[in-house]
Amino acid sequence: MIGFVSSRSRRAEIGDSCQPVSQTLLITRYDVDRAEKQESLAIEDMKDLLGLNVIGVVPESKDVLTCTNLGTPIISLGENNPAAGAYMDMVDRFLGEEKELRFVTPEPVSFFKKIFG
Repeated sequence: MIGFVSSRSRRAEIGDSCQPVSQTLLITRYDVDRAEKQESLAIEDMKDLLGLNVIGVVPESKDVLTCTNLGTPIISLGENNPAAGAYMDMVDRFLGEEKELRFVTPEPVSFFKKIFG
């Protein structure tokens, strides 16, 4: 989609007389634990491969599927829901607000979870 948007947009058709399409990367269904284990690409790898700035990271969430099946926007679950909060953060960044990316580092593992799994 990246090359397609750049080459097929109305701005591309007009040519040099207007500013090119600005593109950013929204990473969805991101699982930081899998990235840490090198079972999936890390955020930096995606940025390097695609050459785009990351505007948001949405963590893997069953709530997204549930909301899709119900026809309900995920953001209706509120800021406390990780996926909803990630989408809200992305919108804020798109509108120019400076926000740190969330859900990009693994959750700390408790002592008991280390022992008992």
